[in-house]
Amino acid sequence: MKIQQIRNATIKIEYAGKVMLIDPMLGEKGCMPPFPFSHHQELRNPIHDLPMTVDELLRDVDCVLLTHLHTDHIDDAAYKQLPKEMLIVVQDELDREVVVSHGFKQVKVIEGEMQLGDVRLSKAESHHGHWWMLPKAGHTCGYVFQHPAEPTTYLAGDTIWYSGVRRNLDRWQPDVVIVNAGGNKFHVGGHVIMHIPDVLKTMDYAPKATFVATHLEGVNHNHVTRAALLQAAREHGVAGRVHIPEDGESVLPQEFKEVLKQQGYDYK
Repeated sequence: MKIQQIRNATIKIEYAGKVMLIDPMLGEKGCMPPFPFSHHQELRNPIHDLPMTVDELLRDVDCVLLTHLHTDHIDDAAYKQLPKEMLIVVQDELDREVVVSHGFKQVKVIEGEMQLGDVRLSKAESHHGHWWMLPKAGHTCGYVFQHPAEPTTYLAGDTIWYSGVRRNLDRWQPDVVIVNAGGNKFHVGGHVIMHIPDVLKTMDYAPKATFVATHLEGVNHNHVTRAALLQAAREHGVAGRVHIPEDGESVLPQEFKEVLKQQGYDYK
């Protein structure tokens, strides 16, 4: 297993022989305006360049998983540059219709779970903000990856900490949890993804899991920095259980080795 941070919420996961690209935001630095009603209005999005070329990023990718269709998760550049024959998995029929309208031929809705080769992929519930923000923030989902030879991995997606995340953790008992931790928020309505307290609550609720933090420092309405999250994890005594990769950096299997050995895995 390997998790590579690309930029913002875009990550690449190699899992049981499958290579999956999550939420591709492929546009050039500054190609989109800042998200309104939030801080750093002087910054255009995305605020950093991709750490590699698009061709390099797409090399060996078997499928794209979309948690939802906000422009910081799939942008115009991705609609234009992703191969039209690429398998794309979406959360519901509404998202499928939008993606198909861009010319893609293989767009599948995950109803509850599906197979990607030998990988069992399940849909996980999420809340993109508190209830008063949901009509504006929209619907989204997470994903769970399972394979007998790999750690069960829960990609939480754009969600706050709430009862649904607890249900996901209880149901799947993941070994690895990937959290969107940038604390994105607007001037009203509160956070729409996890911020530092949410990440720490999630880590406390799943004390045996290893965490990977993504969706940091990518767009103007991010509020949490990598440095702040790491400092908070240190103060909370959980820094050894969370990886906060830089853009382009990979979290390799050996970094999970000791934790996973304690849970019965025999990683080479």
